[in-house]
Amino acid sequence: MYSLALTLIAVLIAMLLGEASLRLLGQSYYWAVARQPDPQLGWRPAPAISAWQRFEGEALVETNALGFRDVEHALSKAPGTLRIVVLGDSFTEAVQVPLEQTWWRVMQSSLHNGVCAVSAPDGRPVQARVEVLNLAVSGYSTAQALLAWRNIGFRFEPDAVVLAFFLGNDLIENAKALDHEPLRPYLTLDGPRLVLDDGFLSSPEYRFKTSLFGRIIDGLVVHARIAQTVVQAWHAIRINAHAHREVPAGRRWLEPGVDDALYREPDTEDWRRAWSVTEAMLAAFAAEVREAGAQPLLFVAGTGAQVHPNPKVPATFAARLGVPDLGYPVRRLLQAASEQDLPAINMPVVMATEAERRGTPLHGFDNSIVGFGHWNADGHRVAGQAAADALCQTIALHQGRQPSAEAQGTGTSMARP
Repeated sequence: MYSLALTLIAVLIAMLLGEASLRLLGQSYYWAVARQPDPQLGWRPAPAISAWQRFEGEALVETNALGFRDVEHALSKAPGTLRIVVLGDSFTEAVQVPLEQTWWRVMQSSLHNGVCAVSAPDGRPVQARVEVLNLAVSGYSTAQALLAWRNIGFRFEPDAVVLAFFLGNDLIENAKALDHEPLRPYLTLDGPRLVLDDGFLSSPEYRFKTSLFGRIIDGLVVHARIAQTVVQAWHAIRINAHAHREVPAGRRWLEPGVDDALYREPDTEDWRRAWSVTEAMLAAFAAEVREAGAQPLLFVAGTGAQVHPNPKVPATFAARLGVPDLGYPVRRLLQAASEQDLPAINMPVVMATEAERRGTPLHGFDNSIVGFGHWNADGHRVAGQAAADALCQTIALHQGRQPSAEAQGTGTSMARP
């Protein structure tokens, strides 16, 4: 008994020393705390945490009291403030770069610097204080983005709402038959109506995470760097195995994580449903944001293949897929937006043009795959400036003014990639 007590004490001391050492070394792991169970959204990051993400790029990720990567925001909007809510997935949460380099913070800074003026009730142009709120989370689908707006975003009474749509996986994530994510809520079509499928609440994964034992485990991971390091090691093993796995039957991935079926007209019922429900969600987004008194904007983010600096890359991809180009999903989304009178920014065209002009990729990092994956700091700068210009144009048109010369040069045109 005495020796057992000594062993337990020794183990406890070793763990405390290990925890202290990891904290002194700055060791933490964001992905260990990024998926806390949420009964409305499926998951969101733990609130008020700070942890490093180093698998792709590098950034210290800090969340606010709501669990989103952002600073704190008062519910009430200060007078003279232009408030913008952004919705989306990992391209918007952007844990690959520091907070100030994310496209929506670049957009905020650009608007602060006077890209456009907002009209006062008497018609006088005024330069408003710009406040951007991020409700995007890595892995979110369009349905989760819309649910984040319905449950959280509208309460902040924004003047504009930007929905970022990543072509690479949002369509798949909008269709349960293609996605199979156990913690995700889905919106499905019942005739013309969108209906919430919250079956994830009864999934074994969600029930475990919300059980007493699951919450103890999550709490330990959130607060203990040793636990985060164990999770990091486990994720590294899984990522290595994932990289060497066989592609699922019926799918071809020329670009990591991007189903090649995206680039052609849907030829299966599952893909047709994915497109139908996505178009219905865009219509709902536009209508609900306008009903709340705000202006909607669709922000279409392309894949690495679409915007590669070497024009031979998308041409080679298209040839291997037997399609004329990689622009089908962009054209269809822009057409759907046009039918809803939803302003849209064609980021694949903007970024492909800029990447080719610079001769450098806007996707990827030295510690991942250069040219593919998430936007690097240059990519976020290009996207943020284009978003600021597009938003300025949207606000100007809403107020019955002609957009400025700077705003007229945005990527909101119907140009095709």
